[in-house]
Amino acid sequence: MSELEHPGWCDITHCTATVQKPEYRVGETGYHRSVPVTLARMPIVGFTVFDAELNPVTVHLTEAAPPWDTGPVLNLGTADDPAAVSLPVAHARAVLDQLADLVAAAEKG
Repeated sequence: MSELEHPGWCDITHCTATVQKPEYRVGETGYHRSVPVTLARMPIVGFTVFDAELNPVTVHLTEAAPPWDTGPVLNLGTADDPAAVSLPVAHARAVLDQLADLVAAAEKG
């Protein structure tokens, strides 16, 4: 049986990835996961109040373990819904650039 290779960003304490077994069943290999990063200064979005201790907004990376080849995904969410927004990393930079342009336009007035 081969060793499972973890991406450099994978944190073993958060990782649920396992080596594929010969009698593999769907969903049993888990996910590589990074350390969650808490986003500061996000008090309210819509009708939801975020609190750094009670309901923080967090971002973390995940990637399905083999045999799946999903590529890394950026997940944004809360403790109750850690992947409320899931964005393939391959597309994340373009989305973040669009958000930065929108913020820059708002700052200009």
